[in-house]
Amino acid sequence: MKNIKLLLLTSLATFLFSCSNEPVDPALLAQINTPTTVTNAGTTGGTVVSNGNFTATIDGQSFSADATAGNLITVNGANVLSITGMKPSGEYIAIQLVNPTTGIFVVNALGGNKTISYKQDATTPDIYGAFDPSTGQPTGTLTISSLNLVTNKISGTFSFVGHLLTTSTQTKQITNGVFTNISFTNSSAPVVVNPLVGNYIQTAYNTSTQTDLNNDGTTSTNQMLETNCYNDNYLILNADYTFSANSKGVDIGPSVASNVVTCYSDPSVSGTWVSSGNTVTFTYLQNGTTVVDNFTIAGNTLVINTPNSEVLSRNGNTLVQIISNVSVVYTKQ
Repeated sequence: MKNIKLLLLTSLATFLFSCSNEPVDPALLAQINTPTTVTNAGTTGGTVVSNGNFTATIDGQSFSADATAGNLITVNGANVLSITGMKPSGEYIAIQLVNPTTGIFVVNALGGNKTISYKQDATTPDIYGAFDPSTGQPTGTLTISSLNLVTNKISGTFSFVGHLLTTSTQTKQITNGVFTNISFTNSSAPVVVNPLVGNYIQTAYNTSTQTDLNNDGTTSTNQMLETNCYNDNYLILNADYTFSANSKGVDIGPSVASNVVTCYSDPSVSGTWVSSGNTVTFTYLQNGTTVVDNFTIAGNTLVINTPNSEVLSRNGNTLVQIISNVSVVYTKQ
């Protein structure tokens, strides 16, 4: 691969940060075809095109980049890492990470901070992103296996179904994506990690009315003492202001119908979070609808209060549905 340095400062990251489906700057492609060789690429400001392997399979056909570009800069208080595998024809795969870390991530989630896009060649404006406009759901997975901010190199794997933003019917299947030791310039500023970042486990499902769901003669306001349906609910807040969570609980209707406490388990969700004062706001998609949940910060816990909720109770030995105020508590681990 070619080893060249582009004095474009923030062009690549700026394009990608503004929209995951914006094209890569044509100057990058021009530099691939008319390179200027330099040494020690990737250690100072600018955008670097350098050595490193960037491969994938696109609709069954092999893709191997002739050059790779990378830049880590600070934009609006966030560190943005953009890397691209490119061919002289203008074909490329571009990846963007906001406040990058190692880990496994869902990419192109609505409002998310990690994106992947694909462009077939320079003659078409079509860019395929890892987002299905018909469902509003992300379609990609990204693993960052290595991120070295001393040598300024990154490695990982990816796969996604690329969709055009204008239609969900035209797609590209991108599989077996691998990038190894991709160099990037680093002109970023230190980022302070929000103290709320971490893993939380549900520790209470409190109701304003006591129940005896397990029928042992002892009533409780914390329903987690009455049933294991809520066990192992989690909430993970990431440093890039994305989150993931699962949802398990008591299935009220079937429980009342069968007179047996029945549990449900919904698919996990992911989205974004933001904190203001003592409130954390989570935004995510559920069944194609945008949902906003507001939690209150209380020490090392996050609490969401829901008045007038349907809960399960007992009338003698019979399970019944009642209305109660609910307070769900997640405790940081």
